[in-house]
Amino acid sequence: MKKKALCLIVLLLMLPLSALAKTTSLNFGIVSPVDATLRPLELNQRDLVSVLGLVYEGLFRIDDDYQPQPSLAFSYEFTNEGRRLIVTLRDDVTFHNGNPLTAHDVVATLDKMYELSGFDGDLNSTINLEERGLYYSTFYSLRSWSAQDDRTLLFNLRRGCYGALYALTFPILPASEIEYETPSGTGPYRYDGYEQGSRIWLAVNPNWWQRPPQIRNISASIYPDSESVLAAYDRRDIDVATSRSINASRYSGSYTSFSMSARSRQLEVLLINRANALFQSDESGQNLVREAISYAIDRSALINSIYQGMATLAYGPLPPGSWLSQESLTADRYDPLMAASLLDRAGWKLADDGNRYKNGKKMNTIYLLVYDEPSSTVRTNAANKLREQLEAVGFSVTVNTRPLEFVQGKLRSGDYTLCLAAFNFDISPDPGFTVTSTGSCNFTRYRSKEMNDLLGVLRKSWTQESYREAMTAILDKFNADLPYLPLYWRASALLTRASFTSARDIRELELLRGIESFED
Repeated sequence: MKKKALCLIVLLLMLPLSALAKTTSLNFGIVSPVDATLRPLELNQRDLVSVLGLVYEGLFRIDDDYQPQPSLAFSYEFTNEGRRLIVTLRDDVTFHNGNPLTAHDVVATLDKMYELSGFDGDLNSTINLEERGLYYSTFYSLRSWSAQDDRTLLFNLRRGCYGALYALTFPILPASEIEYETPSGTGPYRYDGYEQGSRIWLAVNPNWWQRPPQIRNISASIYPDSESVLAAYDRRDIDVATSRSINASRYSGSYTSFSMSARSRQLEVLLINRANALFQSDESGQNLVREAISYAIDRSALINSIYQGMATLAYGPLPPGSWLSQESLTADRYDPLMAASLLDRAGWKLADDGNRYKNGKKMNTIYLLVYDEPSSTVRTNAANKLREQLEAVGFSVTVNTRPLEFVQGKLRSGDYTLCLAAFNFDISPDPGFTVTSTGSCNFTRYRSKEMNDLLGVLRKSWTQESYREAMTAILDKFNADLPYLPLYWRASALLTRASFTSARDIRELELLRGIESFED
């Protein structure tokens, strides 16, 4: 014991004095266009949104359990069976320009967001998605909004649903600065300078309504791509870096750098076309070949070999660790022997030539459709690994990599067999767009009146308890039917040489959350 203590003292003496001092400044490397403006309602760049998340706050914030909690809201109340929401603001909040926060500022912010969305009363818009800003989906929850007085807001909701609170996390701007290039916020940090295409400087907000942060100054150095950020990190030009590049995995296990996983809202999935004769359901709604595929996939092998650990296992449409997720329903299904047995039971017997036959007819080759993201072949690599896993139980599979637009057309028309794709989920944990009969991304042609009804119940559940009960029933039904096969949530690597956050759940778009309450 004495020997261990002596070694620790020696190691501490070897550290530079700066390593023992409290962290009071941080330089963060981000990827951003060189001509980016800092209009927070119009942004959709991941890293910039994270930086500006320190400048602006919403009525609500999402905690480590992914549950909405009041932020600038002091209290809230659902009335009229959940179709109306009354929010009372805190009375101790000022913007960085010194003006007090009022309900009129929230209304002005929403008015600007609605203008950017281009929506009409039926939520139709001629504006491209990428030009609507990050928060256009807010209006899927809100029908109208008004200020009753300086501190009270009234929202009429499209659905009487607890999930509407997730929609109220957008950044609030002062009404007088809505059109400014760098409008004031209410957050723990304020702008201290911006050199377009080079760097953003933030300084602590001494008048923040909570205790001022220990880290007083933050700079965000701008780079054109992830590889440039990693190179800057290697040169020690920056203290913190984030990247989705698989090359960031080389820092895992480093003695000189912390590597944290930042979860995204991007769920990689295997879509099985239920309209295809091989995958059509029987009278009970089941199909043994579809089930065999689910048992043949080794998700852990895909994550470790293709993504180098930069992904999180998925067995349902909600991320693990959420207050709504059910960890008990996420048992690993990988069992190639079960997969082979199910194919045998379906009548597809394995012959000496390595192929499967049913009533003397050879199983057709399955085409696995896939698209890659710009400057990356990682999804095609994953598709080839999937091919190996499926062929190990007797399927014949050919990978077909095509452009995104081509794949989207095939999914919409139903002219495909299998497809490796990704769903990008909204901030609100509602999987309906992927599983309801009329869901915009229900590309597997899954049909279930029970699931439709369960989603209907969720969207009318305006208490926390009823919302959770409804989601539990949806997850149970999802686990029983497997409308599609969730594989893993994509993740970024967040690299740092110094601790800076108190948050447990690091998320893309909120990469720096927790820095405001961090103490070392």
